[in-house]
Amino acid sequence: YVACERAVRPHHRAAGNSQGTRWADSTVKPMRLLTALFVVPWHRRSLPARAATSGITPELPADESQFGRRDYWDDSYAEEGSSFSWYCSDWNDLAPFWEELVPDKTSKVLVPGIGNDVAIVELFDTGYSTLSCFDYAPEGVARARELFGDTRLKSPGGGGGTVDLRVADARSLPYGDSTFDAVFEKGTLDSVFLSGGKDKKVGTEQLRLAVSELSRVVRNGGIVMSVSTPATRYIDTAFAAETAGDGRPRWKQLRDGDVHITADGFATINVDATILAWERTS
Repeated sequence: YVACERAVRPHHRAAGNSQGTRWADSTVKPMRLLTALFVVPWHRRSLPARAATSGITPELPADESQFGRRDYWDDSYAEEGSSFSWYCSDWNDLAPFWEELVPDKTSKVLVPGIGNDVAIVELFDTGYSTLSCFDYAPEGVARARELFGDTRLKSPGGGGGTVDLRVADARSLPYGDSTFDAVFEKGTLDSVFLSGGKDKKVGTEQLRLAVSELSRVVRNGGIVMSVSTPATRYIDTAFAAETAGDGRPRWKQLRDGDVHITADGFATINVDATILAWERTS
């Protein structure tokens, strides 16, 4: 019952390629699949100095929406065990597109909704070692702590590493203004939107709050890469709606979900999700 816009992609993988997918046949034109059952109107508005938290909706009953409930996520992480990902669990499928957008491995990277996604550990192990990761559910942070291991984690509770783990709400982040150079987001904004259940206005408002917080904590010139499936259109709209006090757009879109080919020849045709990306410009 949500909007989803993505490409139907043929599975082309170059021989010997272990990272991403090369565009093997330039004559193949991917088809577009558009499913849009709901379109929520949006009005541009200025970003306050700090995101207001008064619009945060209390957790809905489980029969209305599970995705905004901390107990649902705690139970899910406990049942799933050590590792699980909704989609794109292999970092090698995403690495070429992330590294093109964020080539500097010393960047301060924020990872919302870390949970038990082993791909984020692989992101760390490829050299992006300055990570700040959070999850809405304490059980998600506990699973992430197990995946990273003590040597990668910051003290206390770690071994002097560089990964900061904490419980936090994407709609009201505990980080300072302009703290991060980049954000790698995979499915968390989808969950924020779905937390509104059948009321798309509620979901859209919760998503607005989360995107507004990203606008606050990402520095000017910083990058957000979003890997999404169920709420792609709403996420795209939320970023487009962010404006500065003088009316200028906060974000310049770099990836719009269409098939993209990197300079090295890797293409998104075999990524099992939609990739969006923006640069903060004001």
